[in-house]
Amino acid sequence: MNPKQFNIAEQEIYLLKLVSQKIGRYSFLLMSMFLMIGLKPFLEGLVRVELLADILFSCVLMSGIYALSKHPLALRISLFLVLAIAGLKISHHFSQSTNFHTVELALSALFFAQMLIMILKHLLIEQDITADMIMGGACAFILLGLVWAYAYYLLEICHPNSFKAAEQLGDDIGDFIYYSFVTLTSLGYGDILATSKQARSLTILEAIVGQLYLAIMISRLVSLHLSESRHK
Repeated sequence: MNPKQFNIAEQEIYLLKLVSQKIGRYSFLLMSMFLMIGLKPFLEGLVRVELLADILFSCVLMSGIYALSKHPLALRISLFLVLAIAGLKISHHFSQSTNFHTVELALSALFFAQMLIMILKHLLIEQDITADMIMGGACAFILLGLVWAYAYYLLEICHPNSFKAAEQLGDDIGDFIYYSFVTLTSLGYGDILATSKQARSLTILEAIVGQLYLAIMISRLVSLHLSESRHK
């Protein structure tokens, strides 16, 4: 790996720390993910969509590295994944090879899964529950939706027609992010349906995990935070 690439990445992490000292690391990550998910559709007619998506995606990746920066091994793994994802994005842009795109999706899913595991581990072992820790719980919930979205997208690539929609599914991950969060929050609009056994199995698991997470983890964090506030 080029040492200059690591230096640039380390400088970006340092800048993120300076910007987010007063905000809180999980609050910063939450803001980045909200921007990635919510801002893109409103700017499609104003800027180049692919460039905007890559910028927002990079913000999520870098803020994720900041959230994990207290764990040296996790930081090294995250840096490697970010650099690999960036390289695959550039390669796919110039070559339009589906292999590059598939590997990029798999690494992105792995990166989000790593973030999710590290945040959950921190939430479970941390005794001092702050407002930023509650933001961490919200980050983990969104990461659940993103990890499943990438799993759905990879499933559709490997097994086409695993999902059926009222309109043709797009070539990007946007439709699967939408389907994932509709499933995670148990909205069940029904405009996108899981048709294969594998897709239905993933959908059932996500719905169960989403409800259990809200009932157990978020309730636990809020209760502990309120108890500590009353005690103080």
